[in-house]
Amino acid sequence: MALTPKLGSLEAAFRKLERELVRSFHERNPTHRADYFFNFCITAQSLRDYFFERLNKISPADQQPVNDAWALVPTIVAVSDIANTAKHFQLRDRKTKLPRAPRTIRVRRGRTTEAHVYTNANGEFQVVKRTGVPTYVVEVQGGKTYELYAFMAEVVDFWRAQLKSYGIKIRRQSLRQLHGT
Repeated sequence: MALTPKLGSLEAAFRKLERELVRSFHERNPTHRADYFFNFCITAQSLRDYFFERLNKISPADQQPVNDAWALVPTIVAVSDIANTAKHFQLRDRKTKLPRAPRTIRVRRGRTTEAHVYTNANGEFQVVKRTGVPTYVVEVQGGKTYELYAFMAEVVDFWRAQLKSYGIKIRRQSLRQLHGT
């Protein structure tokens, strides 16, 4: 039985990932921003399943080389940690079932600067800069830190490159669809 609404393809899941980035970026309420960020990470993590299904890599042995390569990408490791800590009360080792610590160093509240660009009826641009905007900062393995948008953009770029390297083309969604207006 299929649930409605559903994501019927890898491409649909990728476009949802892009929309979650936009929602999180534009949300001003810190709690709602965190909710959208969790949803972003869960969607990014679920792309693994869509990817393996598309390539018919069903067995763990078929998936292992790809998973091993992805385990070397700190932002993808962080996505997995964040998604799984959002879904599960306790992270556990798959084999031993013992509790395990996340591999991501931390996710913390932070502040950032945003620039909003507007245009008037005459086509003139105005930039409105806001400082001290609440955000989140992700510190990944190796100690590198990412402000929320930079982290999400890196994850989207990773998936776009992965899909392209396997010949999977992603059609751009309209701005109306991306932004929901």
